[in-house]
Amino acid sequence: MRKISLVALLAALVAVNVNATDIWTGSKHVSWDEGGIQIAATSFADAKAGDKIVVNYTSASDGIEFKVMNAHFDHLAGSREAAWITGDGAFEQFLTQSAADSLKAYGLEIIGANFTCSKVELLAGKAELKDGFTVWTGYFWVDDEGGWKTLELYWNGYAGVNWEKAKALRIYSEAQGTDYIINVKENWDEAGQIAGQDDMTDGAGYKELALTDELRNKLENANHWMIQFSHKELAKFKVTDVVLVMDNETAIDAIQAPNAKSQKLIENGQVVIIKNGVKYNALGVELK
Repeated sequence: MRKISLVALLAALVAVNVNATDIWTGSKHVSWDEGGIQIAATSFADAKAGDKIVVNYTSASDGIEFKVMNAHFDHLAGSREAAWITGDGAFEQFLTQSAADSLKAYGLEIIGANFTCSKVELLAGKAELKDGFTVWTGYFWVDDEGGWKTLELYWNGYAGVNWEKAKALRIYSEAQGTDYIINVKENWDEAGQIAGQDDMTDGAGYKELALTDELRNKLENANHWMIQFSHKELAKFKVTDVVLVMDNETAIDAIQAPNAKSQKLIENGQVVIIKNGVKYNALGVELK
């Protein structure tokens, strides 16, 4: 049997500890009546895009929601609507850049109808995200259970995008082939269909929807995105990223239309945009 040196073992343990942070521990029953878990912004000082929040829970029988503790308690950018949890387990919420910035500014509330939370961790997740504006990142299973699977995303994930510079929508997966069904919808009505796989082209690990003015308008103004999948004859697979491919731009351009009446300045070494009297960072997150 190969020997492992004590030095190598200690180094591995140190690496694990550096990347693992318990940002809340205890035992709290979460419900709409009893309230949720609230975690201060200071706990996310080192959070970055690609990291993941892991919520450990027991006795769940409904869903889980992640909210930013701003004035409106908006849903965390990149979080899922209809994120159902049951029994005992752990739920992973991966962070987009917008999510990381808003958590640093406001902190987080974890809420739902019925589960008991024992621990919330901030862990290393994905080393890097895809190029473009990440609306959602994570791992979403498309499998046989129930046939169709729908990834439902709150509008907060694509809020503030400069749609004039959005060229395409890319949906990445680990599918071993391209012959699967995908629909992008706003709702289940016939008029709620935005696009399907016949409107898309296949790339290396993704399907891409080239954006017209009409599609930009539909995506921008949708109350939420419902991305529906069926793997057909393919083996089950994971969806990993939903990304808007942007025309060559800076981060500021991504969240500010060219003709918008706003002011850019530097405060404490940070780019700040003032629009209609409200301050935003370079990713469109409102600043206190």
